[in-house]
Amino acid sequence: MTRLLSFTGKTAGEEVKLGSNGETAFEYFDSRLKNDTLYCLDEPENSLSPGFQLALAELIAKMARFCGCQFILATHSPFFLSLSGARIYDLDEAPVDIKNWWELRNTKTYFDFFYKNRRFFMREDPDGD
Repeated sequence: MTRLLSFTGKTAGEEVKLGSNGETAFEYFDSRLKNDTLYCLDEPENSLSPGFQLALAELIAKMARFCGCQFILATHSPFFLSLSGARIYDLDEAPVDIKNWWELRNTKTYFDFFYKNRRFFMREDPDGD
């Protein structure tokens, strides 16, 4: 309760932008990632929509490529798993095995679901009318 009162006291009379849980999570990562740092992130996709997952994956890729950062991710997100140069340890295997992102059981489940329901994504009229 004290933290809420502190927040209210600091922001009373000000316009405060309150975003969704996903927006807040993405803004957190965007504002906190620093150059030349090792990050260990446990399921960063939690609370992120697919669009925000893609945005965070792009941010992680840029931080790794241009800013000297390294990332260790525990994730089920195909958007993070498919990052260029990712080394993926499949912890569902015994013994643990290194795999490509498209070989993972989780990614295949997504593929199977969308493939089975592809008719919903296909236009019946090729002209879009």
